[in-house]
Amino acid sequence: MQLTLLGTGAPLSPRRATLGLLVTAPGCAPLLIDTCGGFEIARQLALVGHPLADVRNIIITHSHLDHAGGIPALLLANQPLDIYATAGTLASVRGAFHAGHPEWPIHPEVRYHPAEPTARFDLGGFQIELFPVVHRVETTGVRVTHGSRTLVYSADSIPCDTLVAGARDADLFVCDAFYASADRDDDGVRARELMHPTACEAAQMAAQAGVGALALVHSARYASAENIRADASAIFTAPLSVPDDGQRYSL
Repeated sequence: MQLTLLGTGAPLSPRRATLGLLVTAPGCAPLLIDTCGGFEIARQLALVGHPLADVRNIIITHSHLDHAGGIPALLLANQPLDIYATAGTLASVRGAFHAGHPEWPIHPEVRYHPAEPTARFDLGGFQIELFPVVHRVETTGVRVTHGSRTLVYSADSIPCDTLVAGARDADLFVCDAFYASADRDDDGVRARELMHPTACEAAQMAAQAGVGALALVHSARYASAENIRADASAIFTAPLSVPDDGQRYSL
């Protein structure tokens, strides 16, 4: 199983796209988890050499546009899509994008699949588990298993028991980490207001979950990768990275 990070930044990042994960494996259909923030999804796929037309299976973790904003580009491509999310997230996505672009032809094989926040299902050869996390809107983390290897993606969430449980023993945990202590002198207040973990909190969850490796994403525009790495590595001693767009991981 291979993970390619299409976007790794938070909104307003001057050089990174927002969150999008492409998961591939031999014999499996490509899986897109979140869609970056808009029309850059096509550019980010081209950046990593993956054809836009090969994308069909999509999981949306929540309705915030830095995660779901690439859906209009995928609809504009006029290709078959199977989009999975909770019923509330799907309603938000469909209301925002179909109402805003009624002149666009929607491919007849665009299908929306409501999923419970604790759903388990097979998708294109991957085993998927959703689990609820705690953010400003309804949000699910995602656990993807292929063979004996497991990837977990936090989406956006403050530290919570369900996120630690969802990440338990994952080979790779991709977790948001909004900033490090050296980036802001506010003891995590802004991160709590926006309902994201700091680098220290993300590392603590990874250590509690016993994950094999940690990748920290979704850093604020003023955050330093070096500071995030320094804070997290003081707590989490297994392999740790603060990746940039286009980073690949083989599990």
